[in-house]
Amino acid sequence: MGENEPMSGVFGTAFYVSPEVLEGNYNEKCDVWSVGVILYMLLSGNPPFNGKLDVEILHNVKLGQY
Repeated sequence: MGENEPMSGVFGTAFYVSPEVLEGNYNEKCDVWSVGVILYMLLSGNPPFNGKLDVEILHNVKLGQY
């Protein structure tokens, strides 16, 4: 893979994964999303995208419903 080519593997924990990762076309900027999620959780004590199952969490991430 070249330096400027987008990554395409889907990896990560449901709470921290960005919508771009779920779409399969992302770069290193998706890490900023994860840092934002961590900061949100530190400040509020709750994850921004919640659900009983990973599928529900990922669906809420895709929709942007926090």
